[in-house]
Amino acid sequence: MNDRAGWDPRLTEARNPRTETIDRSDARTIVAMIQAEDRAVSVAVESQSGAIARVVEQVAKRFRRGGRLIYVGAGTSGRLGVLDASECPPTFGTDPVLVQGVIAGGADALVRSSEGAEDDPVGGATAMRELEVGPNDFVVGIASSGTTPYVHGALEEAGDRGAGLAFLSCSVPPPAVSELGAIPITPLVGPEVIAGSTRMKAGTATKLVLNTITTGAMIRSGRVYRNLMVDLRARSAKLVDRGIRIVAHVTETDPESARQLLLAAGGSVKTALAMDALGLPRVLAERCLDAVDGLLETAIERHAGGDFPYYEAYPEAPGWPDRSRLLADLESVSDRLLAARSAGAAVDSRGRRVHASPDGWTPSDHAAHLLAFELEAVGPRVRSAIESNHAEWREWEPTNPPPRADAPFEEVLGRLRSARAETVATVADVPEGLARRATLGSERPTLYQFLRGIRQHDEAHARRIEQRIHPTLLRGIDADWGRE
Repeated sequence: MNDRAGWDPRLTEARNPRTETIDRSDARTIVAMIQAEDRAVSVAVESQSGAIARVVEQVAKRFRRGGRLIYVGAGTSGRLGVLDASECPPTFGTDPVLVQGVIAGGADALVRSSEGAEDDPVGGATAMRELEVGPNDFVVGIASSGTTPYVHGALEEAGDRGAGLAFLSCSVPPPAVSELGAIPITPLVGPEVIAGSTRMKAGTATKLVLNTITTGAMIRSGRVYRNLMVDLRARSAKLVDRGIRIVAHVTETDPESARQLLLAAGGSVKTALAMDALGLPRVLAERCLDAVDGLLETAIERHAGGDFPYYEAYPEAPGWPDRSRLLADLESVSDRLLAARSAGAAVDSRGRRVHASPDGWTPSDHAAHLLAFELEAVGPRVRSAIESNHAEWREWEPTNPPPRADAPFEEVLGRLRSARAETVATVADVPEGLARRATLGSERPTLYQFLRGIRQHDEAHARRIEQRIHPTLLRGIDADWGRE
C-alpha cells in the first residue's frame, strides 16, 4: 500500500496487503503465503520474453565477436549476477572471463553486507574502466529497485564505451535508464512478502532471467547439441561419467567405446562427437568446429562426406569484423602457451610433462613446433600475400615427432613471441591485406581465412599442453604415456 504518507514509491519497497498478518501466523500458513506469492514470479518473467530474447541474441552476437557478458549489481542483485557467471565454466566449458559478475563492494560483498557501496556511481564507472569494457561486450545492470546508483554509473560508462546494454529491474526504472538506450527487462513481481526483502520474489525473478540469458546465449553460440551439454571437458569424476554417457548416447555405442573416443578427443565431448560423425582425426574435427564458431550440427552438415577444405572452410567475413581480436589472439600465442603449461599437468625443470597425451609431446615440443612453423611457413606466407595477390605457398611438412627443443621452454616462447609479433605487424600495416588471396595446393584462401586457421592451430597446441583428463578416463590405458 503506497498511498501512506512518506512510504517509498518503488514497487519492491511497497507493503503487501496479502501478508500483513504473517507475523501472527503459524509455520504452515507462513509457507502457504510465501508460496502463493512465488506463483506470480513466473508470470512476471514470462511477460518479458521478448526483451529477454533480444538480449540473448545480442549477447550471442558479441560472443562471436570475442566479447563478454558482464553483470553489474549490488547486494542480492550483485550476488546473483556473480553466481550465474560462476556457473558458466563448469556448465558450458567457457573461459571464466567470458561471463563475469561485478558486485558493488567487491568480493567481500558476496559474504558480508556492503550496502554503502551501492550508492557510489563512480565506483560502477570505475569497474567498467578496469574491465576495459568495449563495443564487443554486453553489460546487464541488475537493480531490483531500479535506482541503484552504482549500477547506473556502470551502465553510463559502459554505454559511453560502446558496449551493448540491458537493465533488469523488478520496479519501473527511472527515465534516466531509457536515455542510456539499454534494453529494459522489468518483471514486476509486486510487493515482497516482507516489505523490501528483494532476496525473495525479486531475487527469484532475477535468477530466472539470468539463467535464461546465459543458457540461451550459450545455445546460440553452439555450446549445446540437441539438449545436451557438449562443451564440457572431462576434468572430474562427475564430468567423466556425464561425458561418456553423452558420447555413448549420441554415437549409439557402448560406454567403453565412448570412453576411448572421449580420450582420443582430449576429454572434449563436442570434439569426440565431431570426430565420430565426420570420421576425422582430432585436429581436423577441431578445425571443422572452429570454422563454424563451434556449432556442432552445422559442422556435421557442412563437412559430412569428407569434403573439408583446410583453410577455405572459414568464412571470408566481409569487413573483417573481428580483425583486431584476431591479430591480438595471434600475437598472444606465447602467453597462451605459458598459461596452458601453468594450468596443465605437472612438468619437470626441462618442460616435460609428467603425464602427456599419446603422442608424447612435451610443452617444449609444442613450442618448438610452433616456432618452426612460424619461421618456415606462417611468416613467409603472410609476407608473400601482402606483397602480391597472386602468391603461391609451398606445402610445409612438420617433423613428427618434433625435434627436442634446443633451449628452455621460456626461451623458445620468447623466440616465438618475436617472430609472431613481426608477422602480426606485417598484417597490421596493411588493413586491406586480409582480403589478399594465395594459392595453397587446391585451395585459394584469403589471408583472413589462413590466419583464422593459424589461430585455431595455436589454440589446439595450447589445449594439448593444458590437457587435464581425469584418471577415471585413463583407466586401462598404457601407463607409459609421456615418459621420457
